[in-house]
Amino acid sequence: MKEAFFQLPGATWSMHLTEEVVEFLGSHAQLDSRAPESVGQLYSRDLTASVIVIERATKLRAKSASRVKVKFDPKEAYAERKVLFESGLHCVGLWHTHPEPTPSPSGDDKHLARDYALSAKSYVTGIVFAIVGNCPLPSGMRIWVDDRSKLLPANLIEAKPNYGD
Repeated sequence: MKEAFFQLPGATWSMHLTEEVVEFLGSHAQLDSRAPESVGQLYSRDLTASVIVIERATKLRAKSASRVKVKFDPKEAYAERKVLFESGLHCVGLWHTHPEPTPSPSGDDKHLARDYALSAKSYVTGIVFAIVGNCPLPSGMRIWVDDRSKLLPANLIEAKPNYGD
């Protein structure tokens, strides 16, 4: 697998998912028709750069999981964020899997993204919401940013954008 870059249309910043993150996410893709969904969080060290490097992805323990739904404990997610924050990592969003080639958010997904964005409003202007499909990554992954009013789709771009930094 390779690293991936995503950008919101018209944005002056982009997201870089390291090769390790793309590989980790790909390892949880629902390639078997009976595989349950997985869920986790995404982390970056610097939220002020023109390229936000997502350098770590984690997997949260599922309270329940089926082929088309996964639930996790928000308290455990918070505890993970707190520990990783102490090592310099900021939670920038969530990822989960879908059993489809080109994933799109369900109504429940949109609600979860909005809840996360609203709860994070004190330290970020939006939350990254990634869905991993069952096609090879990075093309089998979709990313959105919830800015607390809209779920904005990000586009996969071929190479690191040059912002002059």
